[in-house]
Amino acid sequence: MINPHHLLILGTLVTAPALTVKAEGLQNLIDRSPFSQAAGQSLTDAATTNSVLEFRGMVSDAEGSSFSVFDTTANKARWLRVGEGDSFKVKQFDASSNQLEVEQNGKSLKLPLKHVTIMAGPAVVTAPRQPPQNSAGIQPQVNTNSDPAADANRLQTVAAEVRRRRAMRNTAAPANPPSAPAPAQ
Repeated sequence: MINPHHLLILGTLVTAPALTVKAEGLQNLIDRSPFSQAAGQSLTDAATTNSVLEFRGMVSDAEGSSFSVFDTTANKARWLRVGEGDSFKVKQFDASSNQLEVEQNGKSLKLPLKHVTIMAGPAVVTAPRQPPQNSAGIQPQVNTNSDPAADANRLQTVAAEVRRRRAMRNTAAPANPPSAPAPAQ
């Protein structure tokens, strides 16, 4: 039989080459963090556009890059690749300035990456949790300091009641037993 720990080690060894990251890709991520501003761009630059379209983000995968464009009039965002779109088309992305160029109604628009401001909200206060109550409104009492002798006495009482009910069931059995075997007792 195969030891599960050996399978875990084998699985790690098999997938380890797939998890390696190219040094250039990692350095590019360090140099151009998606959470920092582009060089030379201020927060007010992103807010000066009068377009109804907003460039909200981008994702790169094996097939290329997809761009999130939000249409403020339709209140709807779509992920598009270069060359895709109907009421507007994505033309190109300028990585140095983080601007997406789209074409809408024959006009070329450059959309800067929208910056957001994260602000602290009010503190959320929750009420303390109340213990459950039964229908009569009586809270159940939990005895945490139980006596072992009392517990043993309760268990004996329950066992005696089970024996008594089994005896009653056996005496009330019909004279002609059913064709199926009786359940084990």
